[in-house]
Amino acid sequence: MEKYFWDKGQKTGTFFFYFLNAKGIYNENQFLKQQNSIFAQKNNELLGLAKENEELKQAFNLGEKEKFSLLPCHIISKQADSDSILIDKGSKDGLAQGMPAITASGILIGHIKKTSNSFSEVSLITAKDFSFDVSIRIGTEPPIETVALAKGEGGFGLSLSYAEKTVSIPEKSLVFTASMGGNFPKGLLVGEVESIKVNPAELFQTGKIKSYFKENLLSGVFIIQNFQSTGN
Repeated sequence: MEKYFWDKGQKTGTFFFYFLNAKGIYNENQFLKQQNSIFAQKNNELLGLAKENEELKQAFNLGEKEKFSLLPCHIISKQADSDSILIDKGSKDGLAQGMPAITASGILIGHIKKTSNSFSEVSLITAKDFSFDVSIRIGTEPPIETVALAKGEGGFGLSLSYAEKTVSIPEKSLVFTASMGGNFPKGLLVGEVESIKVNPAELFQTGKIKSYFKENLLSGVFIIQNFQSTGN
């Protein structure tokens, strides 16, 4: 009986303890939640800094390898209806119309369409009527290369035209910038062949290109300052 009443007393005491201290426990829980939120935010900031540092390291290595003078920029806004982005650097930072925009790993994004003192508009390669010469790399040992024309269709679409009909182009073949036309430095990665169409009545092959910049647009944008296009 003593044990029974002792257990009951313990449970009753616990109940009254939590009842009388409910406000304090609630405040403590709220404090712990706030601390968790702060720690989560700090952790997210650290991850963001680590990612940014990695991107800068990649860009530095790319700049050293290709002799590019790269300026890191941040995206302020995206304008999907016109396939363009706004970046936080402008003419006061040495940017000018026609300079190419790439990711840290060298994936082509587009080029500067116009600048203001502190901002610049970058026209994406998928912008309507944006066209540039590309080289399609087929196979690996050794690769066969054939040139074609990439053309923006708007809505992040990129088409392929004027590809030689005598060359068989498999899907997923990598697409790079070509040196012709003066739009971009040679060898920047554009994407891969998504589909190819051979029409017996046409002189050339046509198709679609899956651009790689869309998956990497959230990463840093870098402007190649020591190259200025003479094309679009």
